[in-house]
Amino acid sequence: MTRLLFILALLLLPPAASAQSRPAPLDAFVANVARLWSAGEAAELVELAPADGRILLALGNEEAGAVQERHVAAALRELFRDRETVSVRPTQVQLSGGTPLRGFGELAWVSRQRGVTRPVTSTVYVGAVYEGNAWRIRELRVLR
Repeated sequence: MTRLLFILALLLLPPAASAQSRPAPLDAFVANVARLWSAGEAAELVELAPADGRILLALGNEEAGAVQERHVAAALRELFRDRETVSVRPTQVQLSGGTPLRGFGELAWVSRQRGVTRPVTSTVYVGAVYEGNAWRIRELRVLR
């Protein structure tokens, strides 16, 4: 009888209770970052920063450094102003594990310098951390 009551209790638990403990799919997050990157949406990308507002940023030849949201937004605006996007597509998504949960994605970014016809393909590395029930951008690197 006790076993039957236990099984009934499990069946009556709301499905949302188990769904809340699972993180949102990382591939959907990376696809959203790709969409925002393609549109040159610097402000929207920065809104995906973690609670501390710091993103490790390396947009080419400069050294990587953890910077605040406003600096990330300014650097991205300058990058998007200088380059015209041809296409952006996710090429890899990987969960890394840990606490908090981490993962990364890679985007193939085909762009060209404004006024130039020859496109260049770069890899955009997106480091992510699961924080506050959502994936957040912890790191952005443009690799050529």
